[in-house]
Amino acid sequence: MSHSSLRLALLASAVALGGCTVYVNNKPPSNQQQQAQPTTRQPSRGIRRPTNAQRPTTTTPTNTTGTTKPVVEPPRINGRIAFGNGSIGAFKGYAYVIPNTTSKMPDLSTMVPFATLLTDSFIVQRQEFSGGFPGVLAQEEWFAIRYEGPFELAKDASYLFKLVSDDGAILYIDGEKVVDNDGVHVPQEATAKKTLKAGRHQLRLDYFQGQKGTVALALSVTEAIGDAVPRPLVGVR
Repeated sequence: MSHSSLRLALLASAVALGGCTVYVNNKPPSNQQQQAQPTTRQPSRGIRRPTNAQRPTTTTPTNTTGTTKPVVEPPRINGRIAFGNGSIGAFKGYAYVIPNTTSKMPDLSTMVPFATLLTDSFIVQRQEFSGGFPGVLAQEEWFAIRYEGPFELAKDASYLFKLVSDDGAILYIDGEKVVDNDGVHVPQEATAKKTLKAGRHQLRLDYFQGQKGTVALALSVTEAIGDAVPRPLVGVR
């Protein structure tokens, strides 16, 4: 029988068997070969949006000690201004632009700072403020500064903290609010007593300035009992 006659006979037999598959001159593919065949996927439509974990954040997270740190460290100021300098100091301050309707301390932890400055103490007496933050931003009004850093006390005692500011300022020690001198006002004094143990403590001092004009920010401490002269609260490096 010829090859063509044999092929016809096989095909006729396949039809008679009612749907059975007949392989001519080839072996059936193995299961492994069938699984290896690529599948065709339809291209996804639309724009892929980032998940919450992928989205950049502009907030200033707070850790368990009450200190905060911006996601991106802003540039330091050039030289020295009333509120600090750009080179050395125990207390680090971050400066923020605030809304021109601010009348109370804003939530700085939700804002992005524009400048970094440093200082060892807060002794800003009443004065005109001009020139802004050199080398970074000429912001002379509607700004806030958050200072943080450690300080030490010589012994266990009840201490009197005095805070003078123009405009508002709030003092926190070890994450607890101690002196509240908030609001828009001329230089005014607020005091509070707090019993603290000897050793190192963490300061946070929030300050804001409203409309352009005079500024003031002075913080002193003394023992609550006795006639000791208040002294500027000085940080430790």
